[in-house]
Amino acid sequence: MTSPATPTRALLACAVAHGVGGGLGWSSLPPLLPRVARELGISHGMGGVAWGAASLGIALAAPVGGALVDRLGPRRVAGAALILGALACAARALAVGPWSLAAAMLAFGVHVGLCSPAIPKLLAAHLPPSRVARANGLALLAYTLGSASMLLFAAPLAERLGGFRPLTLVIAACVGLAAIAWLSLARDRAAIGRAHGAPLRTFLALTRHRGLRLVAVMHFLLFGSYLAALGVLPRALVDGGMPPARVGTALAAWLCAAAIANALGPWLSDRLGTRRLFFVAGPTLAALALFALALSPSRLGLLLVAAVGGGAVAPLLLSLPLELPGVGAARIGAALGLLVLVGQLGGAVLPIAAGALAPFGTGAPLGLLALLHLLIVLPALRLGEPRGGGPETTVAATDPDPAMMV
Repeated sequence: MTSPATPTRALLACAVAHGVGGGLGWSSLPPLLPRVARELGISHGMGGVAWGAASLGIALAAPVGGALVDRLGPRRVAGAALILGALACAARALAVGPWSLAAAMLAFGVHVGLCSPAIPKLLAAHLPPSRVARANGLALLAYTLGSASMLLFAAPLAERLGGFRPLTLVIAACVGLAAIAWLSLARDRAAIGRAHGAPLRTFLALTRHRGLRLVAVMHFLLFGSYLAALGVLPRALVDGGMPPARVGTALAAWLCAAAIANALGPWLSDRLGTRRLFFVAGPTLAALALFALALSPSRLGLLLVAAVGGGAVAPLLLSLPLELPGVGAARIGAALGLLVLVGQLGGAVLPIAAGALAPFGTGAPLGLLALLHLLIVLPALRLGEPRGGGPETTVAATDPDPAMMV
């Protein structure tokens, strides 16, 4: 007998997919890269190629995943994606060289690209639009906590288990269990609607949507800055005088502060009835903290403030397409596919830009991160409050509104 669909089950399914499929599966590799490089005999540069292959897989799969989610429903698409993610983790554990490792990470990236649009789609099927941002923040909290746990415990666990391979096989099993949990908990609902017409036509139409393009620019800057910070902060904290043994704990605290903001930001935004205030205040707060951190890189408090500023905004951006006229619940998958694709481009470009400034001292990359957060305010001001009426809006699944196209 099929279990009934409930908002609680949908939220739990999304939290499991985010926390295990993304948080554990994706975030376990960076802290293990030195060990992986030693055990496979690959250079640091080739390790970076393997890590970058995941982003390539996400960028390639996200538009396809969005279209499939809109046409087939989130349950089947994300269920198959999580199974692929489990197999990709197992292949990572069995890698024998840099290219087999890169192929496994590419496949894992495809899993993330297919799964990411399904999560807001499932939440939108079971919750009114006024509650989707809060639920998405809670699901994203699971991802951030999963990432923090890997940052703290991946290396010690690999040491205890005898290498990165046993640990990665354990993670593969966890992702497989997450696939079973998703298929058991998630239920598609006809009320959400399905997109009709050619997927490519729908995707191209959404690229002309003015509001969605502004949201995409904001996501490019925010997500790209997050990935750049993962590369910049360890060196900046050490150069600022923090003992190397404390850096991992400091970064985990940064992620935990962001996780709390993931959950509380959307809730507070809904209570105040505004999105624009958060899209302006959050990045500005993060920028000021990062500018101060550039002058005093070892101050953990400033790092936590920056995490709160950016963390409060991230789940709002990923649920905002529901509140934009001309997008709607039926096309949220395609819209999220576009945002994930653009975010991955930011994740490829902005860390390179931050790394290029490293020879000028640790203050220069941190200053760039601060500037990138300030730039988020510009499209936010142009976007204004969602014209559909803010977080209480119910958006119909209609064709894209020609008035919103540019």
